[in-house]
Amino acid sequence: MTPQSFQSRARQAWTIARIELRRAFFAKRSLWVYALALLPSLIFFGHGIEAKFQTERLARRGLTAPPLLDSVREGEALDEVKARLGEPAEERWSVRTRRVRQRRQNSGTTTHVIEPAAGARFVRLNVTRPSYSGEPVARIYEVEVYGPKGGANLALHRPATGSIPCSETEGPEKAVNGSVAGGHDDKWCAEDWPLFLQVDLGAVRPVARVVVKHASAGGEDAESDTRDFNIQVSDDGKTFTTVASSTGAGLVEERTEIREVVYFDGQRRARLLFIDGALQQRSIRRLLDLEEDRMVFAGIFQYFYLRLAIFFGCLGIFMYLFRGEMSNRTLHFWFLAPARREVLLAGKYAAGLMASAAIFAGGAVVMFAAMLWPHDPVEIEAYWNAGGLSHGLWYAAAAALGCVGYGSVFLAVGLYVRNPIIPAAVLLAWEGVNGILPHALQKMSILYYLQSLCPVPAPMDAEAPMLIQLLAAPAAPASRPGALLGLLLLTGVVLWIAALAVRRMQISYGAET
Repeated sequence: MTPQSFQSRARQAWTIARIELRRAFFAKRSLWVYALALLPSLIFFGHGIEAKFQTERLARRGLTAPPLLDSVREGEALDEVKARLGEPAEERWSVRTRRVRQRRQNSGTTTHVIEPAAGARFVRLNVTRPSYSGEPVARIYEVEVYGPKGGANLALHRPATGSIPCSETEGPEKAVNGSVAGGHDDKWCAEDWPLFLQVDLGAVRPVARVVVKHASAGGEDAESDTRDFNIQVSDDGKTFTTVASSTGAGLVEERTEIREVVYFDGQRRARLLFIDGALQQRSIRRLLDLEEDRMVFAGIFQYFYLRLAIFFGCLGIFMYLFRGEMSNRTLHFWFLAPARREVLLAGKYAAGLMASAAIFAGGAVVMFAAMLWPHDPVEIEAYWNAGGLSHGLWYAAAAALGCVGYGSVFLAVGLYVRNPIIPAAVLLAWEGVNGILPHALQKMSILYYLQSLCPVPAPMDAEAPMLIQLLAAPAAPASRPGALLGLLLLTGVVLWIAALAVRRMQISYGAET
């Protein structure tokens, strides 16, 4: 090809690019691309506004000397902390109450006093809620009945009846045998409703106290203790009178006082959590931490911007440079123009590349600025002198080169297939598993080269599963010159494949309707 013919074709490609550029920038179907490019900037901008608002609000309520903040230790009393640090910038107070089991040494045994003493021959225990765990099984290891003067257990070895027992070895007689040490069979157990246990004292006697030994008295879990029951007496076995009730037996109200106080030293906010007046947790963090924000930026840029925003943005812009013309039935006008199809391909690719690179490289610059703007100018200057400018330029370059690579792929795909969903899903999966592939196959991925260009490695939690760590980062990043060369070579191969496709392309509008 002579220099003159090359210049002529370059001018043709540039003319096509200028014509296509407006459609690439403002096509209705690709306006959502701008939202993808600007979303991270809005996140950082919102974070900065919130931090500045919090700084001004807390500073108005007084500042605490930094050494005093650092002197607070867990376990200190609230009054001691306030006496040393002064009144906090914020204080929140709440009380949490809940009903819990009363934990006592004899919680498996309940004593029920009957005043005045009732004359009775029959003592009956009616169980309405047999356990705290919700299990519908009543377990009573012993029932003891005493007169006004105490003395002997009136129920010991007396005849007992009750609901059908769980087994032959757990009948009602076990509840009046005077023992709880015989293992799990040394009890009355029943689950046949109504649940009751009745003792015949042999004659009418004054009953002043009834002692009930529940599941935990015999060594079982306390959750199996009887929860709700009542005690009735009768002198004839037909008419019973309730003399004692236990509703929610063993439940007490547990009250916990929670106070959260906040101190501020101008840069750091200290959140101190006091439980019942003692410091249980302290958290001292800077409202604005440039190092932390830089790592967050690196994570958002690599995990969202490169993998999703630029990927789908190029899909929306490049996929329809040819496919959109087919849908609108206008592609034949380009094919009738006095220009080679390879030149048409180059012009359309240049238009898509200028649009996408301007959107996403510009978005990366705006995001970088939004990350920096709320921080102290001294910190920003120190970061700038330590290579911050080069970081910003490399992020913008990685975004633009992402458009170079992904743009060529989706331009080629648009020449071969009509529906972008399947190839986009396949490519996204390929890019996602790239980190666990052999090194030779990693070089066939756009993301491999883009991650190698990023100035800061994306943060990764050391406790994350190994598979996630492999998928999130390349196994062996390339050098920057190697990444640039590899990405351009891969893009050249894809565009060569696209050129072969556009040469053989036959227009058939009927298939596109």
